[in-house]
This record gives sequence, C-alpha cells and structure tokens, in this order.
Amino acid sequence: MNEFAGVDPDDAFARIAEDLGDAVLVHDAASGDLVAVAGGIEAVFGYDRESFRTLDPGAYVVDTDAESEVRSEAVEEAERGEHGTYRWRARRADGTTFRAESTVSKTTLDGRECLVSVVRDVTKRSERELERFAETLTHDLRNPLNAAQAQVTILREEAEGGEEFLDRLDRVHGRMADIVDDVRALVSDGHRIDDGERVDLAEVVTDAWDAICEYRGENDSGPCEPSSEEGATCIIEGDLGTVVGDERRIGRLFENLFENALRHADDGEVTVRVSPLPEAGGVAVSDDGPGIPPAERERIFEYGYTTADSGTGFGLNIVVSAAAAHGWDVTVRESAAGGARFEITGMDDGPGSPE
Repeated sequence: MNEFAGVDPDDAFARIAEDLGDAVLVHDAASGDLVAVAGGIEAVFGYDRESFRTLDPGAYVVDTDAESEVRSEAVEEAERGEHGTYRWRARRADGTTFRAESTVSKTTLDGRECLVSVVRDVTKRSERELERFAETLTHDLRNPLNAAQAQVTILREEAEGGEEFLDRLDRVHGRMADIVDDVRALVSDGHRIDDGERVDLAEVVTDAWDAICEYRGENDSGPCEPSSEEGATCIIEGDLGTVVGDERRIGRLFENLFENALRHADDGEVTVRVSPLPEAGGVAVSDDGPGIPPAERERIFEYGYTTADSGTGFGLNIVVSAAAAHGWDVTVRESAAGGARFEITGMDDGPGSPE
C-alpha cells in the first residue's frame, strides 16, 4: 500500500471528512492504488478503516467491470477540473448490497496527483426518485387510459358490429392497466408477502406465456404460440411444483421474463424453457436469444435500464421486486444455448413451501 512521504494519509483526510457521514476514498491518479480512506467508512461499508484499506475492490464492488466503466467517465470529468458523479452497486461487510453514488474530484497532495471519491449510500434517495416518477407516470397514464376504456364502452352500447376489434381494445387496455399497476407495485407493493394462496407454477407459467403471446399477436409482433414450431415457443421441462404467494404478482414476474426474451429475440424467433431447480428450491427461465453481456448483468435489474427501443426499463426491476416480496432471489447468467438464464431461487424459504 502506497503512503504519502512523512504524512499519515488517514490523518490528513480525517479533518476533511470528520463531519461527513459519507466515506472518502483517495486513489493515486497514476496507479489507481487506494492510498487513504476517511469519513464514514464503517457507516457506509461496515468495515473499519484499516480493514477496508487492505480489501480487494471485488469485496465491496458488486460488479467491478460495470463500476469501472461508469467510473472512467467520472474520472475524465475530474481530469478536466470538474466533479464527476456516477452510481454503482456496492456491497457491505455483511454481504448486503446498496446503491452507491460517488463524486470524484482531482487534487494534489504532498506533490502527488490524487482522485478523491466521496461515496454515499443513495438507496433511499433512489427509492424516493422512483416513487416521485411512479406517481407522475401512473397519474398521467391512468387518466387517458380511463378515457379510452370509456370510449370502448360507449361504442359497445351505440355501435353495431366490430365486437372483435372492441374485444382487442379491451385486452390492450387491460394490459396497459396492468403495467400502470406494476409501476405502482414498484413503490407501494414491495413489502414482503406474509400470506398468500397455493399456486401451481406450471399453470401460472402457461397463463403468463399465453397473455404475452396474445398481446404481441394483437399488435402484429410476430408469431408466438405455446406449441408453435416457428416463431416463439415456451417449453416447460419437468414438474415445477407449487408455492404459496400472490398469484397475480408471480404471473407478472414470468410475463416480464418472457417479454424480455421476446423483445430481444431476432425476428421474434426464440425458445424459452422453464425448468425446476430442486436443489435451490426454485425454477430457471432460459432462452436461446442473444444473451446478456457479463458487464450488463448487474445493471439490467435497475429501474429505467433498457437496451430495447420499445422497452420501458421496468420489466426486470418488476421481476426482482416481485421475487423479493416473496423472499426469493433472482440471478442471471448465460444459458446452455448462449442466451439468458434467469434463476429464481429460495422459493421454498418464502411464505410457503412446495408440496
């Protein structure tokens, strides 16, 4: 560990950060070595200063590649004499994670050029930002949606014929209402589900796939049938069992995983497989699509993050929210076919257990 000649770096920065609840990290600008820590290291990361200084970054950075990428942009701003700010996923000493925000600036100390990063936990701030956004979004969408639904009702009462098209509009409006409800769920229904009903996972998966296929079919998004040999196909492999939970939210969890696979598939051609994970107490949803680069796998669960032109950025965040409400975990990796594989585990440790 590099030190400043004749100066204790921790003492030098303790005065700067003594009134801050934020953590202060000082890196050598040339080598990138961590040369000093100060401020609320223990409050933010759960480590004492001496222990933290000996850590490999992988101990407190969830995805070092993703963090390095966004940090590089902040460092470029700092090099220009500005303050660069970026957000990343951090890990505490107890293994829990949080949303961190770092503000990077450049300074010279004892003749050495250094980058000073002030790190704070912005998890609650991010939740408040999401709540404000969700309130605005749901309010602005609900009013025109109610108006559109009312117009369909009037047409049914006063016009003759066209029932098939009105039925389609009702289904589209219903899905839009579900999406609005899901946005609300991100901020108001994220609480753990302590009771529920026993849910047959195979039935929920089938209904979720049919719902997505029907919606895509009504919007000319390409073929999508449960037993299709062309286009999109969903295959249930083995007995998925049952769990106790909120059937609607579990259904939306699978709908969003299926929609994610279909949205990123080339020409809508994709095979999705849902299989049990007996040892982990859960299920896996795998596809043979383009997959997700390792550097993106942590970020895909962040609200607002999307790489699809038609995506809202809420789908996979809703998946995580629904799983967390049941006490389940969601991870992503590469499937055997080179696509994405989402694993929902801990389903036997939630409010109920499989039969």
